[in-house]
Amino acid sequence: MESTQVWEDIAMKNTDTCPKCCSNTHVRKKTVLIGRASPKALFLEERAGYKRKDQLAVDECNPEKISDAPLEQFVEGYYCSVCDLGFVSDEIRAK
Repeated sequence: MESTQVWEDIAMKNTDTCPKCCSNTHVRKKTVLIGRASPKALFLEERAGYKRKDQLAVDECNPEKISDAPLEQFVEGYYCSVCDLGFVSDEIRAK
């Protein structure tokens, strides 16, 4: 088994593993604020050169995993204090 496959298997089993440092030592659960709408939803197309302030928006999430309005921008996620990075599990992101 290749080493990349091993890390992918670990990431699938441990949803609280930081995607940057691949550790869960300094990771804790945290409510994460995500964007209201993706650039595609705002502009009806992707705009070249548009700098996105957030990396995930409500319309890019699984509707079953987000709260009802007006709290849909708050999702249960994780925070790595070493990397200063907030992230969510793959099951929240829409495929």
